[in-house]
Amino acid sequence: MSKKKKAQITENREVSNSASEEQNQMEVTNSVTDEAVPSTIVEASEEQVFAAQTQEADGTTEAESPVVETQEATTEGQEAPAPKPPKVSKRPYISLVEEHLELGNLDKKGLLALIMERFPTISKNGVSTFLTDALNPKYSHWKDRVVSKTVDGKMIFADKIEEPAADVQTAEVQPKQPAE
Repeated sequence: MSKKKKAQITENREVSNSASEEQNQMEVTNSVTDEAVPSTIVEASEEQVFAAQTQEADGTTEAESPVVETQEATTEGQEAPAPKPPKVSKRPYISLVEEHLELGNLDKKGLLALIMERFPTISKNGVSTFLTDALNPKYSHWKDRVVSKTVDGKMIFADKIEEPAADVQTAEVQPKQPAE
């Protein structure tokens, strides 16, 4: 730093110190008249404002007593914070998707269309990603249940897939016929 900047910084500090001394003198004279005037220092934090007010009530100045911050000092005169509103879900469609995964009646495209119809304010890309992630156990919302696709492309919980009847043969089981 140059000498010029250092001199300017020390000058600014001296000006702010003298301004704060004048402010303290005004507050002390106001407390003599039993008038409570809050501190109006712009840079002051809550701790400094409350410490100055409690010291005025005691009749001491900042130089005479150390600043001790307590929880009671900051909550005096303030109302308790209002209870927070209930958290709104970013994915209100989860129960709807779960119902259709139980039934296994829709594919990804059908589920996406149904969700967008019922929840038009939801991001289409977000829903599409959610449905894709449901097929991957690592990213699925349902950690305890596996989601899979049926042969015809419909999404269903793996524990809801019914085994084909014994008398119906699938393409894998049928014997291959020799080519003629």
